[in-house]
Amino acid sequence: MLHVHAVQDTTNVRAYLPEVEAFLAEARSRGWALNTFAERDRALADMIAILCYVERAGIQRGRNLFAGFIHVYPEHGGNLPEADRALKSWERLDTSGEGGPICEEAWAAVVVAFVRDADEEGGLVSAVSLDCLLRGQDWSKLRLEDVAFNTRADGSLEASLMLGARKRGETTKTGSRQGVVVERQWVAAWLQRHCEQRRADGATSVFSMSLPDFRIRYARQLERLQIAAVLRECDAETPHALRHGGAALMIGRGDERKHVKNRGRWDSDKSLKRYTKTHLLVAQRAALPAPVLALGRVFLSAPALELRRAHLNILAPRDG
Repeated sequence: MLHVHAVQDTTNVRAYLPEVEAFLAEARSRGWALNTFAERDRALADMIAILCYVERAGIQRGRNLFAGFIHVYPEHGGNLPEADRALKSWERLDTSGEGGPICEEAWAAVVVAFVRDADEEGGLVSAVSLDCLLRGQDWSKLRLEDVAFNTRADGSLEASLMLGARKRGETTKTGSRQGVVVERQWVAAWLQRHCEQRRADGATSVFSMSLPDFRIRYARQLERLQIAAVLRECDAETPHALRHGGAALMIGRGDERKHVKNRGRWDSDKSLKRYTKTHLLVAQRAALPAPVLALGRVFLSAPALELRRAHLNILAPRDG
């Protein structure tokens, strides 16, 4: 029988470990064999099916179980094909599990929290994910060769990402060789600095962290800001809310739906509709703690300046 490894990250324990423990208990009660990788994969797939069809649980439980199992037993990463297919089938059945958007103020506060916590990469992933409407699989596969920087005629910086590199046999959920340009100048400049440092370090990937690791670190920042419960009410407590937030913010400010669809790499209006729950942005802002809302608004008023202040961990209000 497998045993649960010691996990010290308290956020991870709250988010993932209960699902893993429930799975192991179910496996014991049903007599499922867990001796080989294939047996564990099959048992995990069966558990996902039970959650979906028998218990009719929310899909986030399935996601927490799958991600938690890989976090607790990292040797299984990439070795759970049946469980992966079961989870993807559930996602196709339950579009309500797509979640909701994070509002711009909460997003900005999360970025600041990451940087002040000396986790610049986590902050940058959060920033780029909302700006470019990225999925986790998009940013986690980015290599330095997939990012290009150019100076426009007006002197502004252009940063473009190529997702799903065909020459490497990669694809995104919506196809291969899909490009997106970073919209916000401060995000583009931050990404450029980061890529330069990664090249200097001899790296090939844009980001060093894994997707499961980012989920844990992201959840920790929500807890530090004390906004996890607020976002959970809007089904926006996972990093995928960043992609939702980017789309909802564009719709809310009046962008044409065709432009939003192209930027998010969606093929149909039906797919886009799941990502444009603008009414949740209003409810979320109203429920955010006042200090978090203020922090987000101050950052958005001068992002480049506030990002530098966050790097220096300057907490005093800026003059003017």
